[in-house]
Amino acid sequence: MNEKLEALRRRIEHEDNLVNQRLSWLVAAQAFMLTAFAISLNAPPTSRLPAYAAANSVLIALLPYVAISCVVIIWVTLAGAIWSMKLLRAQAASITLPSDIPVQSKPAIRGLGLAAPIGIPIVFLIFWVVVIVAGSGASAHPVY
Repeated sequence: MNEKLEALRRRIEHEDNLVNQRLSWLVAAQAFMLTAFAISLNAPPTSRLPAYAAANSVLIALLPYVAISCVVIIWVTLAGAIWSMKLLRAQAASITLPSDIPVQSKPAIRGLGLAAPIGIPIVFLIFWVVVIVAGSGASAHPVY
């Protein structure tokens, strides 16, 4: 039994778990942001308290940018974990014996597994950019 290889497997598994956790954070954060944005859009145009009408306008204006910031921050952490796994796999490859079980699947299979951690942030990023662009055009043409 190759103890160093087993230690590297555990570290790769840890990084993989971090990818899953961070992807969950991203989806949860985006669900929260989208819900807050939708609720803010559906608020009555006149509020009982004028301060809340102003706050609602600020929320509508800022939420897409906050959501994009969350996407970028979590995407950076995902990239870090993916990079770490790549380095760990290279280290494992350098000490693997012919009788050892492979540390992870083939590169093509790993690539398919990375579709979600790479693709989901892109989807949310594009979504919020479209919301910002649509919102900037909508402000010129208010709907009554």
